[in-house]
Amino acid sequence: MKSLQNFDAFAKPLKDFRIKTLSGALDVSQVCAPWMQTVVLSLDTMDTTGAQQLNVMHEVYKTSVSVDGTPLSDSVRHGKFILNNIFPAVNDASAIATTRDPNYCGSCYGAESPSRKCCNTCEEVQMAYNEMRWVLVNISAFEQCRKENWNEIKQKIGNEGCRIHGNLTVNRVGGAFHIAPGHSYTENHAHFHSFQSLGPVQFNVSHSIGELRFGDSYPGQVNPLDGTKMAVQPHSQMFIYYLKLVPTMYTGINRNESTVITNQYSATWHSKGTPLSGDGQGLPGIFFNYEIAPLLVKITEEKK
Repeated sequence: MKSLQNFDAFAKPLKDFRIKTLSGALDVSQVCAPWMQTVVLSLDTMDTTGAQQLNVMHEVYKTSVSVDGTPLSDSVRHGKFILNNIFPAVNDASAIATTRDPNYCGSCYGAESPSRKCCNTCEEVQMAYNEMRWVLVNISAFEQCRKENWNEIKQKIGNEGCRIHGNLTVNRVGGAFHIAPGHSYTENHAHFHSFQSLGPVQFNVSHSIGELRFGDSYPGQVNPLDGTKMAVQPHSQMFIYYLKLVPTMYTGINRNESTVITNQYSATWHSKGTPLSGDGQGLPGIFFNYEIAPLLVKITEEKK
């Protein structure tokens, strides 16, 4: 039994293999979905700790593009009330808010609740209906949605696309992020997307990835999804990337330069059907699931 006294079933890793930072940067450069309109897409993140971030803003920007990738507008920060930046002729919720009576309290059309007395935007009406688990049959019946020209927005689905770029700050644990159409919300700790406001449409999730990396880059680093182009058929598929991250510490020849702590990754992918495509239970969109390997790779350049 003496030989077992010093045995540790959960031995602590060497100091060199521990990373003390609690969060990491995820850089998303030019993920382009040329067939899915900017205003109908949401970007959400979640991780294995249960943390969810809906319609994340961080430093993420969206640009409306034509189906061939030509920019149609300036880039705008991802978040609420961006319609006016994408469609100059369309009055968005924020523009309306600056001109209406400050005491205005829009109707929720029967979906009022103790926590939601007013619905001043089309999005708030949709959220109220989601909370009541009611079906949105005709979004143009709501005054707020008519003022924000949602019928015009729906007509452009499939004729315009979206380019997303920027960076997210995420916990340094395994997790996922996705780019998907519809309004995202959480209920009973589960994640949902509502397409009711978009009507009976199909989504083409074909896309390209200009650059995707987890952390800073170092000389000679290869990110396997950079330059990826995916033509996805049939329509409304759930396209999933599986990424395996390997924490990496890079030190160049010049020792005066700071060491780069980042991640390398490998990638596989597949697609599956959704209720909209008639052959599955997934959610249409582009999904990235990542997990972090329990090791650290050290790369050190030295002169010969």
